[in-house]
Amino acid sequence: MALLALLFAVSARAGVPVVHAGPPEAGAAAVAQVAARTGVPAAELSAVSLDALLKGPPAVAGAGALRHCAGAPTRAADLRAQVVRAEASLREGDAAGALDRLDLAIAELGCLSDRAEAPVAGRLFLLRGALLAQKGDTEGARAELRTALGFVPAPTWDAAWPVEGAVVLQEALDDHARGVLTAAPAAAPARPWLDGRPLEVAVGPQRLGLHLVQVATTGGLHTAWLTLGGDATLVVPASFRPPVLEALGQPAAADEVARLLQAATGAPVAYAVAGGGIWLVSVEGGFPEITALVAPPPAAEGGKKRR
Repeated sequence: MALLALLFAVSARAGVPVVHAGPPEAGAAAVAQVAARTGVPAAELSAVSLDALLKGPPAVAGAGALRHCAGAPTRAADLRAQVVRAEASLREGDAAGALDRLDLAIAELGCLSDRAEAPVAGRLFLLRGALLAQKGDTEGARAELRTALGFVPAPTWDAAWPVEGAVVLQEALDDHARGVLTAAPAAAPARPWLDGRPLEVAVGPQRLGLHLVQVATTGGLHTAWLTLGGDATLVVPASFRPPVLEALGQPAAADEVARLLQAATGAPVAYAVAGGGIWLVSVEGGFPEITALVAPPPAAEGGKKRR
C-alpha cells in the first residue's frame, strides 16, 4: 500500500520517471513497455534518458541536499585574501565590515575552481561564528562553528576573536549528532572531496549541517554545498560506467544504481528499462527496493531485495 501511495503521489506531480538506456527518441517505446506491463497509464509516466542523467551534476540520495554554484568560478587565492581583509576589519573594530567580508568569502568558497584549503575555510567559519556569538545570535554561531569543525576538527581559538564564540564552540564540539555519508559509485577512479579532504579519508559519521563537496569532472572541479541531515549518499552520475541499468539485476551493484535513479531523478519511485528488462525501483525506510517486473534475457536474478 505504501508503494502504491508513492506511485500515486509521484504521478500526480510530474509523472513517474521511466529511465531507459536507449537514445532520447526511444523514450516513448520505453513508456509504452512500462504501461503495458504495469497498467499505469502512459500519461502518468515520464521518459528520462539514462545518457541525460549521467551528464547531470552530482546529486544526493537520502537525508541531504546539494546547492550548486550559481556564480562565476573563484580561486583559492581570492578566498585567502577575503579572510585576511575580514581579520583586518576586526582588528580595526569594524565587526560589521568583517562579517560582510566573510559573507563574500563564503559565497566564493561555494564556487571554488581549486581544491578547498581546509585551514583557510575553517578559519573563515570560526571567525564568522565568533562574530555572530558576539552579536547574540547563538544559533547562527553554533551552525557556523559546526561547519568549521568539518574543516578543522581540532581548532585552536584565536585570542583576538570575541570570547563569546569560544563558549559556543565548546557547545558545537559537544554536539554528537552525526550522519553517515557514502559515495556512489564506490569504485569511481576520481573520488569526491569533503571539506577539503578526500571522502575516503573523511569517511564515516559526519557532523550534521553544512559541508563543502568537490568532485572532479571533465569540465573541471565541481563545487557545491551539502546540507547533511542524516545518512546520505553522494551520487556522481558521470562516474557510472555502462552497462548501468542492467546492473539492477546484479546484487553487488544494484543498490548504487538505485541510488543513482533516486538522486538524479529526484523521485522516490522510478522504472528502469534496459536490455529487455523492466525494473521498479523505490526507497522504503531509506533503503532501495528493486523489483524485477520483466527479467532480461538470459534470465537474471530478479525478485525483491532489500539492504
